[in-house]
Amino acid sequence: MKVVHLSFAVAIAALASGCVDVPTLHMEDPAPLPNPCQGDECTLEVSPSTTRDLDLVFLIDTSLSMADEQVTLQRNFPTLIGVLREISGGLPNLHLGTITPDLGTEPFNIPGCDRPGGDGGRFLKGVNNACANPVGQTYVVDVEPRGCTVEKTILTGQPTNCPSHDCTQANCDVAAFTGLDGTATEPAGLVFATDENGCPRCRNYTDQSLEEVFSCMASVGTGGCGMEQPLEAVKRALDTRTGANAGFWRDNAFLAIFILSDEDDCSAKNIELFYPTGDINSTLGTLTSFRCTEFGVVCDEPWQRVMPQGQLTYTHCRPRESNDPKNMLQPITRYTSMLSQLKDASQILVGAIAGPYEDPLVVGLYDDLNPRLLPACGSDGPDDGQGAVPAVRLWAFVESMLQRDEDRAWAQTSLCAEDFSNALAGLGTRIRGLLETHCLTTPLCGCPDPAFANGEAKLTNLPDAEAAVCEPLCSVQDINGDGHVTELPLCSPDYLDGHPPLRDPALPVPACFHVTFNAACAVPCPDFSTYQGCDTATNPWYGPSRGAELLLSRREDPTPGTRQKIACAGTPLTEIWLCFNGLDDDIDGLVDADDPDCR
Repeated sequence: MKVVHLSFAVAIAALASGCVDVPTLHMEDPAPLPNPCQGDECTLEVSPSTTRDLDLVFLIDTSLSMADEQVTLQRNFPTLIGVLREISGGLPNLHLGTITPDLGTEPFNIPGCDRPGGDGGRFLKGVNNACANPVGQTYVVDVEPRGCTVEKTILTGQPTNCPSHDCTQANCDVAAFTGLDGTATEPAGLVFATDENGCPRCRNYTDQSLEEVFSCMASVGTGGCGMEQPLEAVKRALDTRTGANAGFWRDNAFLAIFILSDEDDCSAKNIELFYPTGDINSTLGTLTSFRCTEFGVVCDEPWQRVMPQGQLTYTHCRPRESNDPKNMLQPITRYTSMLSQLKDASQILVGAIAGPYEDPLVVGLYDDLNPRLLPACGSDGPDDGQGAVPAVRLWAFVESMLQRDEDRAWAQTSLCAEDFSNALAGLGTRIRGLLETHCLTTPLCGCPDPAFANGEAKLTNLPDAEAAVCEPLCSVQDINGDGHVTELPLCSPDYLDGHPPLRDPALPVPACFHVTFNAACAVPCPDFSTYQGCDTATNPWYGPSRGAELLLSRREDPTPGTRQKIACAGTPLTEIWLCFNGLDDDIDGLVDADDPDCR
């Protein structure tokens, strides 16, 4: 039996997901499988859950050339918040912080980098923490109250409204967020408020909108160190659980990191990189940001500092590895490994607005004949600071954290774009998808064609009578913080056709589960499947689950900290039942594409 465990806390969202990794084969008009839902090979057990907690970190470059880009970010931030407010259930339980890439160059004192440790990965609320909000912390807290009842109207495509609630300031006090172990999940001093849709919130800011608060926080200034170390700053922000960063990190929250910079990463492993003296002929060369490139990036061609012809082109450039004797920067794996140890990859989103890197990379000269990277976009003047250099390391970091190929459209955005709304909308949409859409990754036994069973066009060649059935063989349990287990039933077809709203005070039972059809869970040809015979016109697979999405409906929100455990019988996609696994599945002496049963 293949067992996959995915555990994180449930706040009040009403979605669940299951995962399975099963062999997949292909056959046209396959014969019915004998007892297709019996046997270990098609059973899955998952411990999925959902959370409405979101920890959102913006790293904003403070170099002299970043003033316009900071303004653009502030102007486009409402786009992100607008998407987050459209999430089913309303705005997530949000922690929002801003940091800078300024870590100084200690022990060396070089121009612009004379503050030991720089900002140190600490959350800031504007230059010198001068913003009026947030209060009590240097990061935003905007979460739902605890220990009270909220009536929510959740309709697809509409903002969540709260017709009534019994929450008061007491439900925002630290005691309301303190568990049996005596640990508080939110800080003291939160203030009770009601949002524009009548929903109660606990906040550490007053007299301003969230957009206005962020606008001040994101005004981090342009007097920072020119040797930017964004990746190390992110690591320090997440590693530090004291001082300005105390209470920001939540174990069960989704984590989103967004970087805004016109320089590449220069996170130093060998601090001698910042040695202040040197010339074009010395070991390190002249002290410029080109040191970060020369000793942090490797290309097919060796670096040359002397260029009589004025510029040189370099191809296939990439971050130096940790075992490269010339490497003086931290390897990218230091940061990807750090994140993977903190959370499952499915809980992390990373993006950057920076200088795009597309092969090749071009190096030119300053007026003093020292080498410099030519900008990937914008002006290429050596002193006007209006361009963005190719962010080879930042791009590689983001690339290594991508979950889906289509995420590149927002996660790797050029700093020279006129606005950043598409990037921020893309980030918000991905966050929304994490909180709302949880596709099963194999068809469910007992619900082989969720589309047809839910009134949509049939996606399989199954007989109508079989395709119309959606009675998944699942065990769904609520497990509260004390370990008490409650078995949830399948929603009765006698009430609202078995598909009640996510919150329904009139629900006949306290909670139940049902499977619905979500087109986002029925991609005609998932990633890489065309190489295995999938064809959107003649042989679509509708992966990963033919549209199956498991939802939980409840009379009221579950107790904070409740998680779910789900065990379902699954069956492989029959559309791909006899191909591309290197086996003679039907024992006719033919394998994969050589078999006429295969496509």
